[in-house]
Amino acid sequence: MITVTGATGFLGAHLLAALLRRDDRPVCALVRDDPATARERLSRAVRSTGARWEEAEFQRRVTPVKIDLPAPRLGLSAEDHRALARQTQELWHCAADTSPLGPVAALHRTNVEGTGRVLELLDAGEREARLFHISTAFVAGERREGIVLEDTLEERYGFATLYEESKYRAEVLVRDWSQAKGRPAVVFRPSLLVTDRPARTGEPRHWLAVQASRTSLLGRQGPALVLRASGVPAEDVTFPYTARVPGRPDAVVNLLQVDWAVAAMLRCAAREPDETRGVGGAKSVNNPSGPSSPSSHNSPNSPNSPNSQDDPSGLDRTSGLLVTTYHVSHPQDSSVPWLMQIALESCDWLDVELDPELTPERMRPLDRSLMRLAAGLDPYWWSRRGYDRSGLEAATAGLEPPPELSAQYVRSGMTASSSSAGSASAGSASAGTSPDGTSPPRTSPDSTSPASTSPAGTSTAGSAPKGAVTAHV
Repeated sequence: MITVTGATGFLGAHLLAALLRRDDRPVCALVRDDPATARERLSRAVRSTGARWEEAEFQRRVTPVKIDLPAPRLGLSAEDHRALARQTQELWHCAADTSPLGPVAALHRTNVEGTGRVLELLDAGEREARLFHISTAFVAGERREGIVLEDTLEERYGFATLYEESKYRAEVLVRDWSQAKGRPAVVFRPSLLVTDRPARTGEPRHWLAVQASRTSLLGRQGPALVLRASGVPAEDVTFPYTARVPGRPDAVVNLLQVDWAVAAMLRCAAREPDETRGVGGAKSVNNPSGPSSPSSHNSPNSPNSPNSQDDPSGLDRTSGLLVTTYHVSHPQDSSVPWLMQIALESCDWLDVELDPELTPERMRPLDRSLMRLAAGLDPYWWSRRGYDRSGLEAATAGLEPPPELSAQYVRSGMTASSSSAGSASAGSASAGTSPDGTSPPRTSPDSTSPASTSPAGTSTAGSAPKGAVTAHV
């Protein structure tokens, strides 16, 4: 039997659909709700991915089991816990609290203690079930530059959010368990997973949809309400208003289509444990230059070239390591100003400048008010780091690389959920990602027509539409 946590979340739903297609094994979905409610949520979540199953077949294949993730024995009786452990052949741990600003106690209980309970379940089994743990690329924390290797796990840079730290602690648990028990494990670190599929109320939310909820709220309020909220007299402001916020105009963030992410993870999972040893030698990284770069590859002498970066941990992370880690990321990063420009298209009264010299103390009251709407996003406005994905590429040889993210694809993902905007709060989705979230991201983007795919940074000065993001240097 395959056991999955977090199957009603965004990544979890896509993973569940893919696992059902992969083979005929039954799937046990560990859920928070009673079985009747959970079955409907699971069915709705899988339908949201585009997958279709006969209801009778779905009920035959998928069994929901109510658990309390951080509780001893997952809240199950001793007998039920033993039975679950005995029947589990592989376990996909996707469940997570992905709120970047969530209470530390809640994040720790779900992400750290919950992972510990999953490891206890594996210990209770008579067979050595395989563990596939969904982490996040954001365990890299506040590291802003350079290349993060797939096997690097450290806290020397600190963490931008409590979510990042909790997922780091969970990965440490997995590594400690693997070494102590002598059992292999696979860790997937997805970047921000996205889709362009329409999102409806009650379905799992992804990162682009969550951002659409924020900008939709801003658009519905309009400039007058924002002015009143910030205490700035209307006569003192001209429109379009140019907000200045701290950040780098060349900042990048990694977005990946969720369907490709799931296909890649299943390719990696198909490898026998012995095949994964030593993965991650030659380095292949996502391009930190973003979509506006003329090339998707770093030159050998580039400061972002992997050959010019040493593992900053100073530790031999591969010697005897039983945990195989994959950065499930896109080979090319996306420009933050480009994404902000698309997000703010509906707010034709607002422009935004990213200013690396601006401090919070020097910000105007209205800018601070707008910053509060973006709470939890500001770490992205400073990042220039890239992710080593050599292990992922070796394990997914033969799989077509993910298509380039077009403006049309991103726009569709950001606007599809506008009808239900406001019904979701940022980071409320389970599973993944990162703020991730992870979680991860969906199928191939739209065709790249000139009218819809202008890469970030290519607009001519003076020709940008209202609401465009301009870089302050």
